[in-house]
Amino acid sequence: MKFLLKLLVAAVSLVGIVLVIAFFVDKTFEVKRSRTIPADREITFAFFKNLENQEEFSAWLNQDPNTKVWYEGNPGEVGYKLYWESNDKRVGKGVQEIVSIEENERIEYRIKISEPESIQSDLIVQMKDLGADKTKVTWHLKGEISYPWNLTLLFKDVENEIGLGFEKGLKNAGPLIEKSVG
Repeated sequence: MKFLLKLLVAAVSLVGIVLVIAFFVDKTFEVKRSRTIPADREITFAFFKNLENQEEFSAWLNQDPNTKVWYEGNPGEVGYKLYWESNDKRVGKGVQEIVSIEENERIEYRIKISEPESIQSDLIVQMKDLGADKTKVTWHLKGEISYPWNLTLLFKDVENEIGLGFEKGLKNAGPLIEKSVG
């Protein structure tokens, strides 16, 4: 009986220590990636404003071919939402909403992931005209992982993990935008 009691105290103490550590770990993260797209800014902007295009270029939505995707609202307008749901933990379940549009300049999205863990982030897609039918597209994500899940930030390289997804998505989007022009 004493052994079980000591084991229980040790387990509760270990969980308590982990929760205290998580209390002091930063909950926020930030990722930024850019790529030059060989198309003019208006065409590039229209492509990213259309959330349906995410199904073609998103590094995450394409990880599971069985991902369910649906939309709500008026396409390309503030309030338009893309919902996704997958049994694959790499994709999970969530919603992306357009929260602000500065025509041909930037689009702000709010992303809420509910599975496999709760994450909320703000994504800004910014366009910069480089002339001669070239546009620099920058994705800038600021996010927060709720307590105690923020503890995973100690063990994951979120900046690199998400950054690689951004790079892949931007690389995938380039030919699709070029194709829509030609």
